[in-house]
Amino acid sequence: MDGSGSRTETLRRHFREAFARDAGAAYRDWFRAQEELREDGDAQTARELSDDLWERRETLVFGADSDRARFLHNLAVFLGSPGPAASLPRARHAFSAALAHFEAEEDGGWISRTVHNFATAISNLGESGADLEESERLFEKALSWRTEEREIARAVTLHNLGLALRRHAELAPGRAAELLAESAERLDEARGIRERLGLDEGRARSLFHRGITLARLAEAGGDGALGEAQACLSAAADAFEQIGKHDSAAAARQLLAR
Repeated sequence: MDGSGSRTETLRRHFREAFARDAGAAYRDWFRAQEELREDGDAQTARELSDDLWERRETLVFGADSDRARFLHNLAVFLGSPGPAASLPRARHAFSAALAHFEAEEDGGWISRTVHNFATAISNLGESGADLEESERLFEKALSWRTEEREIARAVTLHNLGLALRRHAELAPGRAAELLAESAERLDEARGIRERLGLDEGRARSLFHRGITLARLAEAGGDGALGEAQACLSAAADAFEQIGKHDSAAAARQLLAR
């Protein structure tokens, strides 16, 4: 057995034993191991560990149904994020099971968190306009929970919805101008909240992504979009510089120069 195979078998045995002892604690260690595997570029081991956990998920013992639902949510977030073990079908399954529990319990906090992360997973991994439309519907559902009374969370959802709309424009070029205009609007809503609350890094990120969206809108023929894009990217570069995010500032200036 080669070194990679030995590492895989060692980790598989370790995590099978750990999940049998305490599934909640084991997942935290498993997730850290996955991050290390990503940094090492060991995609095969990452996928095999994910496959093994997925196949054994129903056998895991939790102290309460709510603990199982939170585990499924966290696993779904991992599966719905880009990476060697990403799987939208598996993420859908796990998110749906977790959401069914939280909705039955009328747990608004977990409902909004799960719906938001479900939408983000689809926007990350979806491959069709229909997928992105589903993502947008879920983000809107999350916003029905993340009201003005929960502005920090609302800004996160608005920002991610803006990104989803921009990706949808890539998949539906016939609707690009419409979708990009809405993306810019949602990102500006997120920027406004973050600016009012003094969330400097979040504000900079929303400015940066609004600038990208507006640049693409200009390419699609949007009147006045290029000037707005330049203003957003310039403001984003300054905002990143002020908080010490020099690489991000440089990225904004590079886009501005184009």
